[in-house]
Amino acid sequence: MDEYEIDDKRSSIPFTARLIAHYRAMESRRESPLIVDPYAERLAGNMESYFDEHRWSRGTGDYAVVRTHYIDNYILTPWCEDHAVSQIVLLGAGLDARAYRLQTLKEGQHTIFEVDYDLINKYKSAVLRDEKPLCDIVRVSSDLSELSWISKLEKSGFSSKTPALWLLEGLVYYVDQTIVESILKDAAKNCADKSKVFADVCVPGLTQAQFGPFMMHFKWGLNIEDVPAFFSRTGWNVTCAFADAYDQGRDVGQKGLIFVTGKRDLSLLDTTGKLNAEDMLRRIPASEFQSFSIKFLKNVMDATGIIVEAYNDNPDDGLGSYFQFIDRIKPAVHAIIESLSDPLSIRHISSRLLRDPSTAVLHTADEKEAHIVGYLKALLFLGFCGARGIAGEHFTSTNVYLEGLKTIKIDHLSSLTQLIREEIDNS
Repeated sequence: MDEYEIDDKRSSIPFTARLIAHYRAMESRRESPLIVDPYAERLAGNMESYFDEHRWSRGTGDYAVVRTHYIDNYILTPWCEDHAVSQIVLLGAGLDARAYRLQTLKEGQHTIFEVDYDLINKYKSAVLRDEKPLCDIVRVSSDLSELSWISKLEKSGFSSKTPALWLLEGLVYYVDQTIVESILKDAAKNCADKSKVFADVCVPGLTQAQFGPFMMHFKWGLNIEDVPAFFSRTGWNVTCAFADAYDQGRDVGQKGLIFVTGKRDLSLLDTTGKLNAEDMLRRIPASEFQSFSIKFLKNVMDATGIIVEAYNDNPDDGLGSYFQFIDRIKPAVHAIIESLSDPLSIRHISSRLLRDPSTAVLHTADEKEAHIVGYLKALLFLGFCGARGIAGEHFTSTNVYLEGLKTIKIDHLSSLTQLIREEIDNS
């Protein structure tokens, strides 16, 4: 087991997963436990040396236990009762053992996808190798900060046609806000209607505490009144409440942590690509060019997925969505071009970028589709080159350029965006 050992010096998130498992084990030994997890002690391993140095953290697991109790009883049990067939996706699954202990999973056909670092997945598989899960379980090794996590999930068998319950348990506040937005958008855009989400978030004050094995790693938070709007723009219609409302008589932080639940609603999804307005009206400093391009690229990829979906449902609606988007993204395109040492080198990427796409005269359905595909490709190429630091004259030697040559129909754009995600992640 030593080769899979997890400690607090290598990565805060895997170690906190182990500490959470320890708290589940402690709770399971109580006289009247809120949860019983017979696998938690093995997953946590021997932590005595850690507690010898951090005695105060030995018994501070009430919030984690209450959150587990809430998800088990208020989220997962009703979900399984309402769905004969479903998918349950644990993003940042940690050392969760619900697939082995939660009896409601035996009813119907449920598949649990556990997405986490390869280190975590190997450790858990080794510890539980002799145990039989109560439902199908698939472990997906991925860093959620990478753009390709959703494709790895799909390649592992996840279906966009089957309702999915997304659980972001103890994840959001450890990950940069922009990455969380991207994760939630990708989840919403790639799952079936009637899919749902659970997440817990912290208030901003906890990010300033910088105390203990958990809060010292908190990166950002939201006031409770701002939670619905944040999730809305990522495609989720949510309600929220302080964890205190479900505390079961335990200490859960006195209105510091918030439970968020909701359902998929793409009508709320923000596809505007909200780049900083100031940045879009000035020359981008060289030191900021790559980060600006990465954000630009993510916005274009998000919008491309929405436009394609809208176009396939109704071509006129798709065209309208496309023109609205390019009107909003136009200042960012100009900002990137103006920041190039040789703006005319943009012709090596796509000469379309030097023309105003809103002035095009389109008559037939084929002309409309070709126009959408051509300019969205140009935007994707521009963002890709900026994000990778590729000069325009070298772009034609890339895999993205070669794939772009094959992209002539609107449905081909998904393959192109997927390749770009993988190329960016592997760079």
